[in-house]
Amino acid sequence: MSASLLFWAFGVKALPAQAAEMGGYKQYFLDQGFLGHAFSLDVDDFNLKLTFGADDIPFPGVFHVLTQNVDATTSDAGLHRFGPDIRLEWTTNASENPKDVLVKISDSSCGKDPMTGCMLEETFQGKTSVIKTTIVVAGYAEARIRMGATVRLVEDKSYMSEGQASWYAYKRCPCAASPDFPKGTLVRVTKTTDPVKSVVVKINDFGPERDLFPERVIDLDKVAFAQLASTGAGVIHVKVEPLLSDDPDAIAYEEQSTVTSARTSVVTKTTTAAKLPIKEEGVWEL
Repeated sequence: MSASLLFWAFGVKALPAQAAEMGGYKQYFLDQGFLGHAFSLDVDDFNLKLTFGADDIPFPGVFHVLTQNVDATTSDAGLHRFGPDIRLEWTTNASENPKDVLVKISDSSCGKDPMTGCMLEETFQGKTSVIKTTIVVAGYAEARIRMGATVRLVEDKSYMSEGQASWYAYKRCPCAASPDFPKGTLVRVTKTTDPVKSVVVKINDFGPERDLFPERVIDLDKVAFAQLASTGAGVIHVKVEPLLSDDPDAIAYEEQSTVTSARTSVVTKTTTAAKLPIKEEGVWEL
C-alpha cells in the first residue's frame, strides 16, 4: 500500500516551531484507512523510503518529514556523511504515537570502497548513535529509527574491527575464517590485552556466523592462534586490520609463503608416501 498526501478533517497539534528552520518538508495525513496495514512512503526528493508495519500506527495522525542541508562532510559521530539531516515528527491529539519507523536512505556515492559500507546515524534526545546492521552494503542503509529523531546516512568500516577470536585445527597454516572479508584477504590480528603480539593471516574460509556469534570477529587456525595465546584459552579478544598489498607485513607474509611453498615442493618430490594430516575438532563455541 503506497501512501500519498491525504487531507481530511482531523484536529492535530501544531508542528513544532523548529520545522520552520528546516529545509525540505513533506507532510502526510494518515487517517483510519492506514491503521492495521503495512505501507511505504517513497520520498524521492530526499532519496528516502519509509515503511510502517501493520501495527506501527496506533491512532491517526500527521507524519512530518523535514530535511536540513548540512555543510559539513563529517557527521556528529565523526563519520563521512551523505546528504541532509532528516527529522521525523508525528503530531496527533491521540494519547499514543508510533514509536519508530523503518527508514531507508540511498546514495550511490556511499560505500564505494569495498572496505566500507553505509549505515544510519540517529540523534535522539541529544544522544547520537550509529546503527550498523548485520549486513553492511554499498549505496544505501536501512534501519528502524525512533519517532522524533534526526537521522542521516553515513559511511564507516564494513567490517567488525574488534571482538573475540577462537581457533580451529584443519589446514595448520597462518590462515583464518572471517564473516567480513573475502577469501584471499590478508589481515593483521592483534591481541588487545598484549598489543605486542600480532599475527598476519590469510582469509581462506567463511565464518563464524555473525547472527549466531555476534561477538566473534574471526576464527584463527590453531597455528595462528598459538602465536597470540595458548590454545587452552579457547577465546581471546583481538583487533583485526585488513592489509594493503604494499604493507610491509603483507609483503613479508607473501615472501614467507613463497619460501614455504618451495620447500613443500621439494619434500613432495623426494617423499614416497605422504601422510595426510588428521583433522581435529575445532573450538567453535564455549
